[in-house]
Amino acid sequence: MISRVFTTAILVASSVSALTISSACQNALTQVATNSDASACLSVSSLLGAVLQSNTSIITPVDNWLKSLCSAAPCSNATLSAVITNVTTGCSAELSLADGSEASAATLIPLVEQYYPTARKIVCLTDSGTNCITQTLTNIQSILGTLSISNIGTIIANAVTTTNLPSNVTCSNCVKEAYNVLNTDFPSAASSLTSDLNNQCGANFTDGSKPTGIVESAKTTDGNNNSGQALTVTHGAFAGSALVVASYLWVLLA
Repeated sequence: MISRVFTTAILVASSVSALTISSACQNALTQVATNSDASACLSVSSLLGAVLQSNTSIITPVDNWLKSLCSAAPCSNATLSAVITNVTTGCSAELSLADGSEASAATLIPLVEQYYPTARKIVCLTDSGTNCITQTLTNIQSILGTLSISNIGTIIANAVTTTNLPSNVTCSNCVKEAYNVLNTDFPSAASSLTSDLNNQCGANFTDGSKPTGIVESAKTTDGNNNSGQALTVTHGAFAGSALVVASYLWVLLA
């Protein structure tokens, strides 16, 4: 289901902060953290609490980060390009793929630039004033245990093997609106989820109506909520690139 996949992707990316990284990668991440443009639009410092307090829940610092991130103007393509270039250059060993190849800036930059606006809209959705990511993580924490940096590996394993998550996780208003955003921006990707969502949550779940209380809180360059722009991509391209976007944002911020 979309909520389980999305949340697991976030948790997997978060675990990077618990790994030992090379000095070159540390330097690259420091450059990102000290870059004024990147710091302004990615709110790097807001997530430090999740890293510094390894035995406590990440939910509060993540919520603080999301509030800061969503209230800031979005990153420009130039900033995203600079961030990805720094990280792929300095963290090449850490970003090696399973087949031995490396994630290159030339490959990742256009993908991140394309999918960043949609990813940002989804992570900035709120339900009656509560960020949807915060709400989902809180619900999952109540089922699988404290989401902290120190036990993230165990939580990931449990999340992947759990097949009976309750409806407040899989069929929430947050997931419904995330599907709506996805269907608007990437209809081919959303269509592959429609059947499963209808089976688990009912046919009305994918009818396109906006749930009560849901607001897109992502600030745009003109100060308004992010309305996005429709794009058409293949399901395979979206699936891979969505993980890239989620993973890279967390790698940069962790």
